[in-house]
Amino acid sequence: MRQRAAAWMFVLIWSTGFVVARGISGKIDPYLFLLIRFSVVALVFGIAMMVLRKAMPTPSELWRLAAIGALMQGLYLGPSFWAVSQGLEAGIMALMGSLQPPITALFAWYLFKERISKRGIVGLVLGILGVALAVSPSIIPEHGSVDQTLMTTAPTLWILMASVLSIGSITAGTLMQKSSIVSVPLLSSVTFQTLGAVGVSALMAVAFAEPVLNITVATIGYLSWAIVILSIGGFTLLTWLVRTGSATRASSLLFLVPPMAALMSWKLYNEALNAWQICGFVLALIGVLLARK
Repeated sequence: MRQRAAAWMFVLIWSTGFVVARGISGKIDPYLFLLIRFSVVALVFGIAMMVLRKAMPTPSELWRLAAIGALMQGLYLGPSFWAVSQGLEAGIMALMGSLQPPITALFAWYLFKERISKRGIVGLVLGILGVALAVSPSIIPEHGSVDQTLMTTAPTLWILMASVLSIGSITAGTLMQKSSIVSVPLLSSVTFQTLGAVGVSALMAVAFAEPVLNITVATIGYLSWAIVILSIGGFTLLTWLVRTGSATRASSLLFLVPPMAALMSWKLYNEALNAWQICGFVLALIGVLLARK
């Protein structure tokens, strides 16, 4: 019961990341945003570790935790931000992201012998179809053909590689969470994972960031939400879900993020929400329920 409640709470929290990404556009460079976000989160976690006197990981565990954080946060968010900023449609990025759960399931079956039932396989397929329907309006224009759309939105090789790197990173990080690293206390684990994300974000900020930083009430609000809700709340929940359950069950929740984000954008920004998107949301929901059985 506790894990079920945490799972749905995670979906709601993680879906707001799309809203934040849209909200900061033009107000703050996304790489500076990520660097500030992860730095503050690492500081908060570090202080909490000292106050609660949590055990330090061993040197070998520390480096593995930093690598997991670099993958699941830094290399997951950074390249996807860059790919979208270079012209990759957000809908296509979300659709590519829906490949993460089945890829995770395949590797979890191979590496950890996690059993995938026929019902789970059907759930994963329905999840992909649901996400495809939910993001279809951003891929296929109302008065245009699929071929024309693919020609006008086809990403360059570098953009495509960045998006693949993003999905591959969170997949690898999720699988690494299921290793012997689960013996590290949760607070210690997320602290040093966040430090790994800080390192990657700093490198990306130096390489790609532009001097865009408008300190407004809205910017502070988005940053505060990303720090407290998305990172401290959402990432901690994701880490706990992977550690206490199967990698396939946890990653299947990511199917619901794009459809849920579409619902939020419809409510907050009056974006169109058509019947295809609603059907996609229902399909993705059914897929997740089946995959988590």
